[in-house]
Amino acid sequence: MREEAKAWRSPLFTNLEVLHATYRTHAFARHVHEDFCVGIIVDGVEAVNYRGATHTAPKGSIVVLQPGEGHSNWAAVEAGWSFHVIYPAASLVQGLLVEEADQQTGLPFFAEPVICDRPLFRQLALAHARLAAPAAEDRLSLETHLLTLLRTLVRRHAVHGSKRPQRYQPDHPMVQSIKHHLEAHYDQHFTLNDLSQRFGLSPYYLTRVFRDAVGLPPHGYLTHLRIAQAKQQLRQETALTQLALELGFVDQSHFTKTFKAWVGVTPGQYRRQLTR
Repeated sequence: MREEAKAWRSPLFTNLEVLHATYRTHAFARHVHEDFCVGIIVDGVEAVNYRGATHTAPKGSIVVLQPGEGHSNWAAVEAGWSFHVIYPAASLVQGLLVEEADQQTGLPFFAEPVICDRPLFRQLALAHARLAAPAAEDRLSLETHLLTLLRTLVRRHAVHGSKRPQRYQPDHPMVQSIKHHLEAHYDQHFTLNDLSQRFGLSPYYLTRVFRDAVGLPPHGYLTHLRIAQAKQQLRQETALTQLALELGFVDQSHFTKTFKAWVGVTPGQYRRQLTR
């Protein structure tokens, strides 16, 4: 399989992010998504390190990852893997549970990231074919179809309440303060000593409690913030070299390498496909 990737924003559900890709040697660095990740493996086998274990997803399987859960992905076989992914907002998926007044309204939780459900896989594959070649008059129909598929996914495979396992320890009181500090200064450069002195925690302890609560170490969360900002700012015409420096990357090469490791395409590819 030849490596290729296309990422774009569909107008569905207020700019639904979509990724169609084939990879052999490319590997996604450990990262998080603010939204749900719902993917299908259309060829090959993917490996996913998620919630402390490595899972394999062969052709025909569905992969669902929770918002905010750190994970990394790579090819589990030499031939690589091809996949199609959508990133529905957590609020959208949560809203699928609100059908009766007494029903739970918490965020759906998928205990197993790799799901075998061939009928649902086939329906998701058809939906992706429509996403890749949409008709102008097709939006309402496709949105309705995708909502139905997501509701089916939640009903069949999500768990709730006491069945939901706990992954991380409760937040240390300082974690939110550290997050807010990084969010306010994502374009600046920090050392671990800078943070440990500012918040009165040893470097090791700060890293451990932050990773337990967030799923990423502080530097990983800082990269997450920069990538999220990059996705927004790539809608503008700012030169990539300037944008890289404004976001806190060392240079354009560093920006490009990091962006592709997290998103799967380069910043230039992402920008070109934004208006698709």
